[in-house]
Amino acid sequence: MVYKVHHEAGHGASVLTHEGAVDTAEIAASRVDLKSVANAHKAKGAIIDIAAARIEAEPVDIIVNVEALVGDLLPGARLAFVSREEDQGIVSMIVTTVAHSSGRRVSAFTDLNAALAWIEAVPAR
Repeated sequence: MVYKVHHEAGHGASVLTHEGAVDTAEIAASRVDLKSVANAHKAKGAIIDIAAARIEAEPVDIIVNVEALVGDLLPGARLAFVSREEDQGIVSMIVTTVAHSSGRRVSAFTDLNAALAWIEAVPAR
């Protein structure tokens, strides 16, 4: 498993970055770590950066884990995905599914700085 989770205090965002092959077990483990960091810092939002990753999980497994993550984040927290341009189709499907089912603000980006700015724009709690 090659992932890291850190908090960007200046943006109020906790960031999960995956690199290389990512399977369902890694998605589940990293989701728990991201939730822990985000909630400990009372983050305005969380970012899942898969720009350097190769996802080897089924879309349904991804959706189940993302839905669990948004359910575990603090109320009002946003969720952003950062991926390569060529992966935006599947990411958009996941984002749409999760946003519809959770009522959360969820969005997809190709640039980490844009995702950070989107989360930073959330008013202070």
